[in-house]
This record gives sequence, C-alpha cells and structure tokens, in this order.
Amino acid sequence: MGREAVLVFLAGFAVALSMVLWGFHSQSLVQDPFNKLDPYHFGAMGSSLARGEGFAAYGVVLDRKSPLYPLLIGGIYYLFGEHSFLVKLVQCLCFAATCALVYDAGRRVFNRRTGLIAATASMLHPLLLRYVADLQLETLLTFLVTLMVWCSVRLYQRPSAGRAAAFGFAAGAATLTKAVVLLYPAVFLAAWWAISFRERARTVRPRLALAAILALSMAAVILPWTWRNYRATHGRFVLVTTGANDAFLRGLIFSKTDYALLRRPPYTDAENESNAWFRSLAAAEGTVWQRDDLETDQILGREVHRQISNAPAKVIRKTVVGLFTFWYEMTSRTNSIITGGCALITWMFVLIAVPRAWREQRALWLFVLPAVYLNLLLAVLLALGRYSAPITPALLCAAAYGADGVLERLGWTARHG
Repeated sequence: MGREAVLVFLAGFAVALSMVLWGFHSQSLVQDPFNKLDPYHFGAMGSSLARGEGFAAYGVVLDRKSPLYPLLIGGIYYLFGEHSFLVKLVQCLCFAATCALVYDAGRRVFNRRTGLIAATASMLHPLLLRYVADLQLETLLTFLVTLMVWCSVRLYQRPSAGRAAAFGFAAGAATLTKAVVLLYPAVFLAAWWAISFRERARTVRPRLALAAILALSMAAVILPWTWRNYRATHGRFVLVTTGANDAFLRGLIFSKTDYALLRRPPYTDAENESNAWFRSLAAAEGTVWQRDDLETDQILGREVHRQISNAPAKVIRKTVVGLFTFWYEMTSRTNSIITGGCALITWMFVLIAVPRAWREQRALWLFVLPAVYLNLLLAVLLALGRYSAPITPALLCAAAYGADGVLERLGWTARHG
C-alpha cells in the first residue's frame, strides 16, 4: 500500500479515536441498561485469562462464544494491565486498517476514486463506528472479514501459493472470532470456478493446489482450538463453537411480526422470550438451562429437529423474514431505521454498479458475494442488524463503484489505477 493508503489509515484512526474519546459518550441512541462497556462479558473473559484462570467459568465450549476476541483482550490485560481503554485503542487500529484495506481493494479492482469513496463511507458509517467504543467483537471481526476479502481480491487477480495461504490465515482468524465465516472460502472457490468456467480465457481458473493451500492454512489457525475443545470435552469433536442450535431457535422468536416490524424491542423482549423458552425446554428434560453448555446445546438441538420436522412453514417464514431483518433489526426503532436506511442506500448504489461492472468486466462479485453468503446463512439461523457489520465495508466498496459511475455521468472523470 502506498502513501494514500497510509493517509486513509490515519484518518480512520482519528475518526475512531474521536468516537472513543467523545462521540460514544455524547450520543443517546445506544444505551445498554445492563452493562454498557462489556454487554457480552468478553472483557470479563479476558480478565480471567490474564489472571491465569482460563475459560473455566464460561462453559466447556464458551457457551456460544468464539475464542479469539477474549484471547486478544486477555493478552492486552496480561501485558499492560486491565485497562479497557487499551482494548478500545486496538479497536481503533482495527477500524483504521479496515478503511485502508477497503481503499486498496477498491483501487485494485476499480479505480482510485472508488477506493477513496469506499474508505470515506466506511469511516463515517454509523454501524461500523458504533462498536469501536465498547467491548464487542464486531470491530475485530469486521477487520478480519475485510482482510479476508482483500486477500481474496489479491488471490483472484494474481493467484499464488502465498496469496492462497494469506486468504486461509485471514479466514481462520475470522472464524475463531465468529464461526459464521467458516464456509465462506469454499463458497468463494466455487464462485470463482463457476465464473472462470463461464468467462474461460478472461479469468484464471482456481487450481486444486491453491485450494489445498488455502484449506491447510485455515486449518492451521483453527485446529489448535479444536484440539483444546477435544481435550476439554473428553474426546468430543467440536471444530469451532457455533451456537447454531441456539441461534436457529432464537431466530424463530426474533422473526415474529412484532419484533420484525419493531413494535416491540427485540433485544430485550425477544431475548427474554427466547430465554424463557429455553429454560422450559431444559426443565422438561429435568435439568437447568446453561448449567452445562454441552448439555444445553444437545437439548436445543433436539428442539431444532422438532421444529424442522413439525413446523417447516414456520422455519421457511422466519428464513424469509431474516433476509430483511439482517439489514436493520437493532436495539431500537431509531437505530433500526438508521441502519436499514444505510443498507438500502448501499444496495441502491450496488445495483447501479452492476451493469457498469458487467460492461467493463470488473469483478464486482468479490465484494457482493460475502454479503450474500452471510445474509443467506444468518437468515436460516438468527438475522439481526448488527450481524451485517462485518460485510459492510466490502459491500460499500461495490456501492462506491456505483457512486463513481454516477459521478462520471455527471462529468467528474475518475483517474484510474
């Protein structure tokens, strides 16, 4: 990356730091009545790790949570003391790096102005800024997913063993932050193969050796955690903690009309309704919900099978609803409208970009595919607005190309390269 990417990084860092020092405390849209700094106890997990107590208090397989984010916090706390500001500072760096990666990816595939538009939109996007200032995994996950997309751009443009390995390492790290990323490399390779088969000479077809290198490098990141799970569960194979059964059942609640239409607050009422349901399922089997996370997952898994077998129409309905709630369902009506409005504008510019990308033979799909993948996957499980954050920078890159086309039609010619 050149001097301009460094300037984008510094600008992104300044915006994120301003959010940490001033912006988050000055706003009133995001209010968590339970624990504003650490709502999902990642900081507490990091503190436990820093004290040498490990994950023991947080379930055998961490009760639906993935390990990388608390490991990062634990490392910071161990080295520098338990100062949450240092975690936020690292998140500012992740945010800034995300902006720089978006700029460089847009410049590589489209042109310099597209990269600058995408980076600026990422810096100012309220959904991305919202998670910089407290202890939630979205900022780290967004950085790692954007890094994975950037690596996919480089691999697609000039395939090599090193670039395939880099893609695999980034995908593995993203998977250890949130398991929903696990299948994306396979989806990417399948899409690349299909596109290369259709375009023949214009696109290099992915080689089996590159796919193997990608898979092995991804496995090298994930398997140490799998081995830890194997030992912690006394011989049970748990590749990564997915929480899929919990998410699937919560999706049935969160997709109800009152929550999807924001008549009732989903992050409190739907959450409480889900928890009450899960307690009743555990009680029906003579146990207590969350007493043992493996036992709870098995109970929820049996309920998932019952729902799919006995109420397939309900499952189909919640999947269709999830395709939309993925883009807007937040903690309040105002937050949901802001997030959904940003998503709608982004997709409008993506659609504007499609005919131009087809005409100029630009690989727009590299930025749209992650969004489609995550949207479809989480529609089946649990689709909330916050879950669209990791793919937002990549999608903004595609939208920026649409905005660049609009500017060209208005007479603002871009300098390509």
